[in-house]
This record gives sequence, structure tokens and C-alpha cells, in this order.
Amino acid sequence: MKTYQKLMLGCAAVLPALAMANSAQAQANGVAISDPETVILTAKALDAANQSISTTYKAQLDQASARQQALQAEMATLGAPLDTNKDKRISDEEIAAAQAARNPILAKMEAAQKAAQAESARLSAPATRAQAWAIEQISQKYSAAVKSVVDSKKISLLLSANSVQYSAPAVDVTDAIKAALDAATPNVSITPPANWQPSQQTVQLQQQFQQLVYLSAVRRAQAQQAGGAAAAPAAGAKAPSGR
Repeated sequence: MKTYQKLMLGCAAVLPALAMANSAQAQANGVAISDPETVILTAKALDAANQSISTTYKAQLDQASARQQALQAEMATLGAPLDTNKDKRISDEEIAAAQAARNPILAKMEAAQKAAQAESARLSAPATRAQAWAIEQISQKYSAAVKSVVDSKKISLLLSANSVQYSAPAVDVTDAIKAALDAATPNVSITPPANWQPSQQTVQLQQQFQQLVYLSAVRRAQAQQAGGAAAAPAAGAKAPSGR
């Protein structure tokens, strides 16, 4: 499995945590709220950009994924002597014992991990930069989408959803702003200018995006494990006799 690639380039379709539960778009007394991060990180253009990036930089991302898999095997080999009870896992107690004994294996494992992370980051850097460029372009289109919705719905005050303690679902215009952004900007470039550097806001948005993708992947893995555990007893159960 190319887990590293999937986590790095997850698309908006795998971010249900960002979806708004109610799509009503009415406002109360000209006041509305929106979630800018949701609009940007679930934009149709970002989904399309991620798909293009996964194709354009497939070779580098595959290499980064392979490097991560190689690290797992290397860590298992290096850490085997620390597994004193031979249960094929290194517990916190075993690590603590190795630290207390100043076991040099720990330093080797740390060095191997740092080297692998640096190599993976180098390999995936072009894809990471392309994704940041896509996010920044979408961010720059957000204000125009807001103006479109504010004008059409005659909103006099628009607040950030993150700073509001309570609001009725009908006050939220996040979906309307996202629809306006998607209509105006269905695609963005994944080729940044030669000397372009992402802004701090773009870096933060990208980190948030990757974290949400990671959490979504973890939830799916947990759901699959839970489903497998539930299916195992059912598979071994006897059919009722009918009597």
C-alpha cells in the first residue's frame, strides 16, 4: 500500500469532518457566518489539483512511499534486540529499559528515522510544493466568492465560524461560498513560478489539510479493523437449525 502517497495527496472527498450538516442558506437580520478553511480545503479545484499531482509526481511519490516502507523494515531489524519478551513489538517498558541502560541501538534507530524522513521529504518536495501552490491560488479566490454571496444574499455582517460560539444552521453560508468558488475556479495550476515560496497562511492551510486527511485515513483503518473483528465471530457461528 502506498500509504505515504495517500496521506500526502488526500482529496476533499475524504474529508467528511469538514462537511456542513445543514445546507440552508438563509440569514438572520443580514448576519451570517462561514468557515474559510472548509471552503478552501474542500474546493473542487484542490481535489482536481491533487489528482493531477498524484499523476504528475507519481514516480517521486512512489519512491517516498517505498522509503517509508523500507524504514519500517529497518526499524524492526534494528529494534529486535530491544524486544526482550519476543512478542514482536517494543513496549514502552522495553524502551524505558533501553534508555536506562543507554543502549546504543536507540541512537541508531533515531538516526535511521531522521534519514528516512529527510529522504522522503526530498522525494515528495515537488508534489508538496505543487499542492501548496494550488492551495494558495484557491485562497486568493476566496474573497471574490465571499463578495458574490454577500451581494446576492444581502449580507451586512459576515463572521468566521471559528469565532462564533453558537449560530442557527440557517445562518451558515459556507456551502454557498464554496459553490461560488467552485463555479468561478474549477481548476488551478499545479506548476508554481520558479522563485515562488508559499505564504505562512498557505503553509498552515496545507498542514491542516494533511492532518485532516491523515485523521480520515486513521478512522477508515479503525472502521475496517472493527468490521473485520465483528465479521470473524459471525463467520464461525453456526446457522440456526430452524427447529
